[in-house]
Amino acid sequence: MLPLSNQRSAGLAVLIGCACLTACAGSIKPALLPEKPAADALLILPGFGYSREGEQTLRSMVAAMAGEGVDLYVPTYIARSGLAQSRAKLQRFIHDHRLGKYERLHVFAFIAGAWTFNPLVETHTLPNLATVVYDRSPFQERAPRIATEKLHFLTWVRYGSPVFDVAKTPYVPLAIPDVKVALLVETKPTSFITHHEKTARSYGAFRFECDAFMQRYEDCIYVPLNHDELYNRFTDVWPELLAFIRTGRFSSGANRTPPATP
Repeated sequence: MLPLSNQRSAGLAVLIGCACLTACAGSIKPALLPEKPAADALLILPGFGYSREGEQTLRSMVAAMAGEGVDLYVPTYIARSGLAQSRAKLQRFIHDHRLGKYERLHVFAFIAGAWTFNPLVETHTLPNLATVVYDRSPFQERAPRIATEKLHFLTWVRYGSPVFDVAKTPYVPLAIPDVKVALLVETKPTSFITHHEKTARSYGAFRFECDAFMQRYEDCIYVPLNHDELYNRFTDVWPELLAFIRTGRFSSGANRTPPATP
């Protein structure tokens, strides 16, 4: 086994390398916004796990989404200085790309995306906001606290302050009544959570029931993916997301049964 100082150096080198890879993950938007855009826009708000592989997956879906009359937007909005600046960047993205011109705006929010988006939209109303689907995870939502408590310096090197902000900020659910809301719940842990399983379990029991997430919802389903896989296999959940956009419900074949508590 490496001496502790060498382990830390190796870990720091890997973390910095990962930071460079993730920094290359870029925003996605239509090349040109026509004078009369499609009726629907989908704004995907990635979180800390967004990487080039995730970007490539989303880019590969642009044509299929456009074929369904949905224009895809994916901002790179997370700022090292924290959630407040992240919200400011997201607000500028929405304004600069004229997302208000669409008849209906739909949002898929990964975990950090929800912590950024919900307070923003409560103070800066989006009149065309129609649906929001939240990625929730009893496992991964403990990752910011673990990273803050166990890997504080390395987390700061990798991400800056937003992870710390998420860890210390209570989740504020969306309170806009006319927007349809759904939950898509991950049922597998990432390798990070598995590696820090003892710490994760020390925070309390994992609860998968939809009501345990303490927010309203029109529908709630479970997917056999972990947080990393959801980025890279977003094509697997797109049909369900499209069903919710179209009808306000996921498909009849979606899994609505929570897993046994691990």
